[in-house]
Amino acid sequence: MGKTVKWKKKMKEKNGFIPVGLNRFKEIGLNRLKEIRVGQGLTITALSKYANVSTKVISQTERMLIDPTLVTKNKIVKGLNAVRSTREKLLTFKEVFPD
Repeated sequence: MGKTVKWKKKMKEKNGFIPVGLNRFKEIGLNRLKEIRVGQGLTITALSKYANVSTKVISQTERMLIDPTLVTKNKIVKGLNAVRSTREKLLTFKEVFPD
């Protein structure tokens, strides 16, 4: 196994997401993350704290550079719902990540 293959395998396992360039067979679905985050008046940093997900992962997810794991996506949705008022309907997973 060459250095490149070992590096790619290691990167797939790092930080709970798979870099897009290393998984060419999986299409990244569209998401409404940025639209919803901005609509709620949240910065990436604020959402990062509510969701317990790094700012890098949120930013790269919004720009569709990575496809985070299902666990990470669920954390992001929970973080978005954490700042909604009790009178507002909670967001569903499909509303944020409709793919």
